[in-house]
Amino acid sequence: MIAGTSLDRGIVFQEPRLFPWATVSQNVALGLKNAPLGERAKREAVAAHIALVGLDGFAQAYPHQLSGGMAQRAAIARGLVNRPRLLLLDEPFGALDALTRARLQVELQRIWAHERITMILVTHDVDEAVLLGDRVIVLAPRPGRVSRIFETSAPRPRSRTDDDLVRIRNAVLRALGDAGEDGPEAAPIGGLG
Repeated sequence: MIAGTSLDRGIVFQEPRLFPWATVSQNVALGLKNAPLGERAKREAVAAHIALVGLDGFAQAYPHQLSGGMAQRAAIARGLVNRPRLLLLDEPFGALDALTRARLQVELQRIWAHERITMILVTHDVDEAVLLGDRVIVLAPRPGRVSRIFETSAPRPRSRTDDDLVRIRNAVLRALGDAGEDGPEAAPIGGLG
């Protein structure tokens, strides 16, 4: 059971939710506000995570100076900067165009390989869940419940055309169709690590 807030959990929302009056560096540093680190360690962690998400050179930029993908990278850095045991991702790429979304899916695999933090990704995109998740959980609606669980053991980095992933994708789509008359509202959830 989870009660209260904790630095053991980070979250990335559907939209970046960056403070417009703060730079990328200041927005990422908010993830360390209550961390038991000295100022130097916080600065180093912020710089390392800005580099990790590929925003070198943009630490002093403001959100309005960033593309949607760059802003979401800053949000991911903020979610990771305190090295949580669990990172919750609530449709983090849903508001992005298809090309940016595909790029960030590849980036998230790279970040996961570097950080090795357990991630739970909520998405309505079956391809995204299968590409990114080690376990894909299909939820059935009303009341929300686990309908099916699919294991994915394809090696990383993953290719969308991998035969195993295509097979699992098709099985997930069938499961979503079998979820009952409310099936289209069912959602896959992917988990890394």
